[in-house]
Amino acid sequence: SIHVVCDQSGTDVLFRKGDDTSKSNLAYLQVGVPQYRVSKMVENGGDILDAYGIVNVISPSGLPVRAIVGINPDPIMMVAVRCNDVAASRAFYEKLGMVESVYPYCRPNEGKGDFEPPQPKNSVYLSYTPNCMGVLLLPTKKNLLGGQNKVPINPAVGRLNVVYTPSTGADDSGEDVPKITDPSGVSIQFRSVDKFENEIKATMAKPVTS
Repeated sequence: SIHVVCDQSGTDVLFRKGDDTSKSNLAYLQVGVPQYRVSKMVENGGDILDAYGIVNVISPSGLPVRAIVGINPDPIMMVAVRCNDVAASRAFYEKLGMVESVYPYCRPNEGKGDFEPPQPKNSVYLSYTPNCMGVLLLPTKKNLLGGQNKVPINPAVGRLNVVYTPSTGADDSGEDVPKITDPSGVSIQFRSVDKFENEIKATMAKPVTS
């Protein structure tokens, strides 16, 4: 899962509308959904980057999102990470138990039309299983660095969560495993299923009643 920082009570400005955070270390969160409405994205604070065949949009909290009309076992398909070093990032995620997997598509033409792009050149897709959200490691073009040596970090993205089921009899009452950081500056934290579900319940938007 992905944890996005959106603290309205904080004094630090993590994201200003109009900032193109798609050039940061977290390139985009890709979703495959049956339908979407660009007008609703704009109405709810989204900043549309382009909308030809697919939609690239910056969410109100600063998370880049790529939306594709299609069907996938998990609508949240992947997190694309712009890497300082793809080989180093691959080794990092493989140590976390991920394996290189077949790049997923949510449309039957598998990236050969205008409505779903093919796997980016020289990228590596890793996941735990074929049907769960994976990580797409993207090489970084030098012209995106703006003279810097490393990919800029998106401050609006708090961390990626690796959700796990504790072994039988294991104590799940303590703190979660401390956060670690991948070679591109993306924070990773392991969270048990129970703690993750409790966090979802606590942060889930409440339905609006008249």
